[in-house]
Amino acid sequence: MKTAIPVSFSVDAQTHHVTAPSLGIEEAQIQDVRGTLSFRPQSGAFRVANLAIVIAFLALAMWALGQLRAVFRTLRDGQPFVPANAIRIRRVAWAVIVGELLRSAVVFFENYYAMTHFSADGLRFYAHTELNVFAIISGLIILVIAEVFRTGTRLDEEQSLTV
Repeated sequence: MKTAIPVSFSVDAQTHHVTAPSLGIEEAQIQDVRGTLSFRPQSGAFRVANLAIVIAFLALAMWALGQLRAVFRTLRDGQPFVPANAIRIRRVAWAVIVGELLRSAVVFFENYYAMTHFSADGLRFYAHTELNVFAIISGLIILVIAEVFRTGTRLDEEQSLTV
């Protein structure tokens, strides 16, 4: 069974010459390359750690989907402004934000593992993190939606008390 981890590396310009004669470019450099390193792990600990990470991410995703399912159930029942929906939507937002931060940390540590354990002629592995700012912003937008639901719930409760 092979394991694949994300890697970041640079190419040694002296080992790998890049040119474009048709454009008149005699020297170019390949920098900041990202890819996947596939290998058969020697120890069970690395494989177990990666399996635990995958299970944790799947559990987080299933939990967030369960929260969304509960929100959709109240929408289907015609009761969108129940107090629990604001909490559920806030939980989904935090799951998105925390999930992205954890994913970024995993990418960094997998890159670090490759940097400390692998070598290749003409390549220099380095630890690089890839934080998806769009995912963080999406989580913040979902937090705003949760506040809209919280306010909607409060207004719905106030309206139902008004005679």
